[in-house]
Amino acid sequence: MVHMDKVSQSQVDEVTPLNGNKVINYSETVESVQSDQKYDISSSSEENIQFKFYKRRWWILFAFCMASLSQSILWNTWSPLLDAVLIAYKWPDSFVAMLPAASDLGYVIFAFPLMYVVETSNLRHGLIIASSLLVFCGAGWLISLPTGQTWLIAVGAALNGITACITMAGPPLLSVTWFPMSERTTATAIAAMSGYAGSGVAFLTSPYISGANVTAKDVENRDSLSKEFVGELQTGIQNVVYFGAAIATVSFLMIVIYFPPRPPTPPSRSQTREREDFWSGIKHLLQNGHFWLLNIAFNLPNGTFNAWIPLCSVNFRSLGVDEVTAGWVGFTSMISSVIGSVVMSAVIDRMKRRMKLSCIILGTLSLVILAILVCIQEHYIYVPKEAVTAVVYVLCISASLCINGAIPIYYEMGCELAFPVHEGLTCSLLTLTNNLFGMMFFLIFLVPSLAANTEWMTWVCVGTCGLTTPLLLFMKERFSRLDIEDSGRSSPSVTIET
Repeated sequence: MVHMDKVSQSQVDEVTPLNGNKVINYSETVESVQSDQKYDISSSSEENIQFKFYKRRWWILFAFCMASLSQSILWNTWSPLLDAVLIAYKWPDSFVAMLPAASDLGYVIFAFPLMYVVETSNLRHGLIIASSLLVFCGAGWLISLPTGQTWLIAVGAALNGITACITMAGPPLLSVTWFPMSERTTATAIAAMSGYAGSGVAFLTSPYISGANVTAKDVENRDSLSKEFVGELQTGIQNVVYFGAAIATVSFLMIVIYFPPRPPTPPSRSQTREREDFWSGIKHLLQNGHFWLLNIAFNLPNGTFNAWIPLCSVNFRSLGVDEVTAGWVGFTSMISSVIGSVVMSAVIDRMKRRMKLSCIILGTLSLVILAILVCIQEHYIYVPKEAVTAVVYVLCISASLCINGAIPIYYEMGCELAFPVHEGLTCSLLTLTNNLFGMMFFLIFLVPSLAANTEWMTWVCVGTCGLTTPLLLFMKERFSRLDIEDSGRSSPSVTIET
């Protein structure tokens, strides 16, 4: 028998085939029930359920991606403009480096409270809260620039970090809610990597919308630059913030207009299984040793690398790479990782029990690539001056493909290890750890000697990547959700809404 919260038996049609087994079909009247009600399907009837997935799932995915995209565009607004704001507003390098740290702090404080809201209500409520905070972030920045209220910049960065509690942790929850098992990793990849696409877009739009092509020589002679040049930089930086605020407003309206919490009928068998409550889930995660091996193996290199890449304009100064070129390096690295992630996830959807092996291979490759890069920066490997830019492009794109391309694979592997813990809670802990490592990386800039000499940055990335493979080798894979799906392959076929 099927039980749905506050749904009467008359709202469900029961059809008895010739073999006498009941096949339970959800009638279209279920769609008129309050959309935030949860599935509560007894295990005794699971084998007779017809699951259904809907074409509207692609709109849901697109709306979520827009929110994640706008969050990342605003998050990465300042780092590509580091030299420009140093001249236009006299912000030191350490202040710009502290803004992502403020975002990470906001994330760390509000990750579990916001996910508690999602788990006790639904993803729509959490996403509305998150997207509205993005609008306030953009508005605060637009007020702060002409008035010189830099504290609003820091507050806006913290609001942006709170938004990431939903956009970073939500992809696996969205995919398991709306997508069948055969599309789940791909949907997770698209939703998760939209944020990295936003960071890539910011690398491109920030220098070009602002019109800032600041060289290392301009930074050295910033006190002698003309007022007209400084004024043009200030106007250009404000235009960048207008762009980010507009994208945030559009994403907020998309969520408000149409983003149902869940479909009327679950898309897969594992979606019908009861999850642990919030506090039991936290206890389960804290006691799961194999989950923590995966958590550290994933987030230690990923958190440091994604803190490092926005500051590549600083990191590559010693190689003679200017701000615009560094922006292109960041853009191409992020966009290529987005494309590569979706392709790899589509492959993993067809070989789900090879996720650990895939991550070991990608982790080993990232270690080799970043080791080569740091050797070039330290001049252990000679590269002709005219070839430096091309080499930097190739190495950064390759490293981003290996590190960021594996993100959805780690998400899905973590959810499998943690099941029956709620997917949103699992990914909240994964992304919380990611932000903690990123915040620690940015906090190193508080040490004056290390803020002045940034050679340590790439060395840290090399060291963290070197820990990935050993940790994964000790981790034992488990496929709880996949086993549930495989156990019910003899159930009635899935139907698609037309």
